[in-house]
Amino acid sequence: MKDLIVNADDLGRTHGINTGVFEAHRLGIVTSATAMVNYEKVHEAAEMSRAHPKMAVGLHVALTGGRPALPPESVPSLVNAQGLQPAKPEGLEGARPAEIAAEVAAQFTRFVEIFGRKPSHLDSHHHSHRRPEVFEAVCDVARREGLPVRNAGAFMGARLRALSVRTNDFFEEGFFDQGVSAPHLISIIESLALGATELMCHPAHEDAELAASSSYARVRVLELAALCDPAVRSAVERASVRLITFAEL
Repeated sequence: MKDLIVNADDLGRTHGINTGVFEAHRLGIVTSATAMVNYEKVHEAAEMSRAHPKMAVGLHVALTGGRPALPPESVPSLVNAQGLQPAKPEGLEGARPAEIAAEVAAQFTRFVEIFGRKPSHLDSHHHSHRRPEVFEAVCDVARREGLPVRNAGAFMGARLRALSVRTNDFFEEGFFDQGVSAPHLISIIESLALGATELMCHPAHEDAELAASSSYARVRVLELAALCDPAVRSAVERASVRLITFAEL
């Protein structure tokens, strides 16, 4: 079988992201999303999720680009003087593994409190779990809770399988920035290999909060349009691709 998980990152970050993600689920091919629990709009996302039970929601572990779930003074190696996490994963160089593990565990706990259930799977903002120390912390939670983890390439697939953690076979991140269009998305679908592929996406309606806080804002609207394009759905059917979630791995 050719299985495809279409996962929308950043759920819960802004209202425009929330509405865009669920629209891409209702009208398009999005099957799954991952939520950032350190943003106020995650509570709105949880309410919307209850009205869309067929869309899986996982945890988008966020160690970059925002505030931690834990008090900043308890994770000093993860934040700057203003209590903010680094903008990119490279800023985690020198972070203490124990503090990373504590923050990942705290975000998992917060997800359960907000959504009233475990996440469907785990991944990370800016692919920070490509860093070995973050990967270890994410896998510790995944193994304890019996959850899948995104295989975002590099060393991950083999390591996750060695740890008996369910994961996708392939990871597609080409539907991003200059790669965002319905024709390109169709070409990705038509070239899928046998097995389970995860396609990362970021659909949204642009709002003031997103425009002010992200350099990747306007393109998200184009992603939403492509994901909802009827020609894309037709390509999925024509290629005999099964749209699934991590729960079905």
